[in-house]
Amino acid sequence: MQLAKLLTISTVLLVLAPCAYSQRANVSASSLSFAPQIISFVGSGSQPQTVTVTNTGNANLVVSSVVASGGYKQTNTCSTLFPNQSCTIEVTFNPGTLGTINGAITINDNTPASPQVVSLSGTGIAPAQLSPNTVSFGTVAVGATSQQKAVILTAAANSSFSINQISVSGDFAQVNNCPSSLQDGQGCTIHVVFHPTVNKSVTGALAVSTSVGNTALPFSVGLKGIGSGNTVSHVAVQPATLNFGSKGPDLVDSVKAVTLTNTSSNTSLTISKVSLSGSPNAVGAFPLYKINSNICAGMLAPGAQCTIQIAFSTTNSRVFPQSYPAALTITDSDPTSPQLIGISGNQLAELTFRTAPLVFPPQAVGTTTTKTVTVTDNDLEAGLLLDMVTSGDFTASGDLTPCLFHMSATCNMTIGFTPRQLGVINGAVTLETYPECKPFPLHQCSDPVVLNLSGTGK
Repeated sequence: MQLAKLLTISTVLLVLAPCAYSQRANVSASSLSFAPQIISFVGSGSQPQTVTVTNTGNANLVVSSVVASGGYKQTNTCSTLFPNQSCTIEVTFNPGTLGTINGAITINDNTPASPQVVSLSGTGIAPAQLSPNTVSFGTVAVGATSQQKAVILTAAANSSFSINQISVSGDFAQVNNCPSSLQDGQGCTIHVVFHPTVNKSVTGALAVSTSVGNTALPFSVGLKGIGSGNTVSHVAVQPATLNFGSKGPDLVDSVKAVTLTNTSSNTSLTISKVSLSGSPNAVGAFPLYKINSNICAGMLAPGAQCTIQIAFSTTNSRVFPQSYPAALTITDSDPTSPQLIGISGNQLAELTFRTAPLVFPPQAVGTTTTKTVTVTDNDLEAGLLLDMVTSGDFTASGDLTPCLFHMSATCNMTIGFTPRQLGVINGAVTLETYPECKPFPLHQCSDPVVLNLSGTGK
């Protein structure tokens, strides 16, 4: 009798007591992918995409916060949801930088699986495009002029820009049919020729300076040709090209020097001009290259040398194409004038990951696995980690301080995955660093570093 009573009471308690997992949230979709979007500093961004949060439990679902990271913005109607009630999150993509931009929507609520994470991906594209990326003229006799080769300048769909300047460097020349502005898929043609003055390989650049509103943006393509002939030069330039390699968007310039030597034993060399022709330095364009110092001017005695320092600046490089060919042109009294030094460099994100995005294979709910990710610093300037936030059923640990001390330094970050539910689980590690992000207020950085994460509970 006593046993029957206890069983009856237990049954009643089980019916009356709330389920330990009575708050449940269904988030649809688990990821959003945005079409390429033109970089914008003032625009509203892409058309919104919708994430729906539904309370599938039998108790109230309380959404305490919804946070967007990366180049994404959100508005939402989420607060307290009754059972079977839904709310929506409208997400827009408004990139301020070029290239792939990952992000996440993090939904904090009172479910055991909180936070819910929606992975975001999109690409920031330039309003203009020059094609092809490189033009090669082959071998051309010194003093002769090559056949024309075409470079097409095109406006991206739904974009417009004005054309400020079109220039080429050294032994190259151009004519074009470009109007003062282009918009919405319109294009124009720039015809380039090669007129070598020296018996060697010549590297130059064609550059176009454009303006989108009040923002000036330069674009360029590399030009290559080989001069063939018996011309004797009394000018030696070392190195023949400047390659700055890859660099992150920090505030410290990378500097390289060019040494020019008058190899004549009895004739002075007159240097009349040193310029970055083919590398437009329009006001406000924030060019990646600049002449830091130049003592090559006027008369250079036989056997004498002078130097020119070129700086590669990535302070504003995130609004440039990843690769930006340029050239240094030195005009002088030698028959082989002008002397041409090709310049190249690439901009990268501040931190890069050896494995990105990071995907965990399916594993049982409640179990934990870890993966190690190598982090590489691409900044010349020493940095400081302000904040590291992990979302979803993931954890992140590791001392990133050593890899923020100097360029190319590496360190390891350990990512753990412990699924608390069945199905695909998305998350992200968001890193805010100084000086790219400001210490106050945190979590309002326009350019955090985001490593997207994904795993599956089974």
